[in-house]
Amino acid sequence: MPKLLRASIVPAVATALLAAWVATQHGQFTADVPLHEDTFATSPYAVLVMVGYAATLGVARLRPTWAVIGTVLLVTLQLLFWPARFSQASWVGYLVLLPLPALVARSADPAHRRRLLAGVLAAAVGVGALLTVPTVSLSGRWGTINGLPWGGRITSDIAVWLVVAVAAAALSWRVGGRRPDTAPVPIPPLTHHSVVATLSTREREIFRLLAEGRSNADIARQAYISETTVKTHVGNILTKLELGSRSEVIAFAYRNGLMAPERAQ
Repeated sequence: MPKLLRASIVPAVATALLAAWVATQHGQFTADVPLHEDTFATSPYAVLVMVGYAATLGVARLRPTWAVIGTVLLVTLQLLFWPARFSQASWVGYLVLLPLPALVARSADPAHRRRLLAGVLAAAVGVGALLTVPTVSLSGRWGTINGLPWGGRITSDIAVWLVVAVAAAALSWRVGGRRPDTAPVPIPPLTHHSVVATLSTREREIFRLLAEGRSNADIARQAYISETTVKTHVGNILTKLELGSRSEVIAFAYRNGLMAPERAQ
């Protein structure tokens, strides 16, 4: 599949989800900024936030860090500014964010995965609060959904939806992280081969991937390390084996029987 076509799939899906949301909210939009009590009206501010969520989803594969930062900022905006909230009839719009953790997990630089996961979970907590405590806003009154008092049922509802939102984000992240090409790479007889005895265990793993013709980015995903670390290992391998380039690594591996032809990619 051409690279341009692959890159356009996620933005196209994000646009389709935005269109589906608009279609399901027929008759719920208002051109006015609703009062705090108008919980069933979706204002222009809320529509713009929804467009923002679709945009963060659209760039998640290419710019995962931007996507997470954008989502956190939009959730924070909704928490602080009442008119930017979705109406009670428009909360289905948060479903557009469900694929976001999976896309970020699939595309993130291994060195940034923990920070991005923290951002994803923080956004999930914010969404859980928006679903159950819609009137906690600096631009409105403090209270809970439908004016219910604090304590009892409302407290349990908040806890349930926070757990649901965080669990959904974590599950989506886990699904995105399950890729065949990220499984630990086995190192057969190569581990004890005298030709590469000077290499450390990690360097032998990187050597195997280099001999398969993989790029630095691919090796980083496979080994769960950053591309900078990959470059360091590659430099050490070339120095220890007295080789001048990646192509020489491939030739060296075949010449010494370290790679079978069928393993080449």
